[in-house]
Amino acid sequence: DTNPQTNGFDWRTKNAVSSVKNQGKCGSCYAFAAVTVLEALYAIKTKSQNVTEFSPQQIVDCSSEKYENDGCVGGNFPPSISYISDKGGKIATKDSYPYAEKKESCRTDGINEIDLGKVEYVEIPLGDEKKMAEVLTKYGPIFIGLDADSKLFMFYEKGVLNIDNCPTRPQDMDHALTIVGYGYDEALKTPYWLIKNSWGTKWGENGYLRLIKDAGNMCGVASMAYYAKLT
Repeated sequence: DTNPQTNGFDWRTKNAVSSVKNQGKCGSCYAFAAVTVLEALYAIKTKSQNVTEFSPQQIVDCSSEKYENDGCVGGNFPPSISYISDKGGKIATKDSYPYAEKKESCRTDGINEIDLGKVEYVEIPLGDEKKMAEVLTKYGPIFIGLDADSKLFMFYEKGVLNIDNCPTRPQDMDHALTIVGYGYDEALKTPYWLIKNSWGTKWGENGYLRLIKDAGNMCGVASMAYYAKLT
């Protein structure tokens, strides 16, 4: 039974999602979201009981110039994955390449890298939330962009977020996050996406957002969505 009104899905319950992080003053949301996807895929692939944490800092430092990411100014999933793929599917561990909250020069010495194997990204068709639910359960967490300009988003504390007239155009997406599950709020009679943010655990529901699902692509949840595959 795949009826979301009776069945939810949550990668956190399958030992695939690491703790919520805080990006601080650096616009590195894309690196944290990309790392969340890769951590999960590696945990799923290795059937691990513990998530090996990867380094967003490596993506911030090393995937700019050639790959069209821009350090602490912003970035996206395709350049982040292309960078990892081009170096043979390897990514540094978080502890060996810790977060600095600013862009620094790309380090290659003294870092411990995990071999993910062949990694590729796939774009989800614009606005296709049904497809998103399918690939989420089949492959793993999904990298998304959202329009995060609303005060309702910035100061979100709890519940299922539903913002009137929230922009959905891809060019309005200004914050990257990761969908790790979906569910149905019985009290509110509302389906939702379960989304991991990188603004620390004091934001939202212990660092997570529940955003209304299947409500016409709320805030562009399906306007800039990607999943990845390890082969």
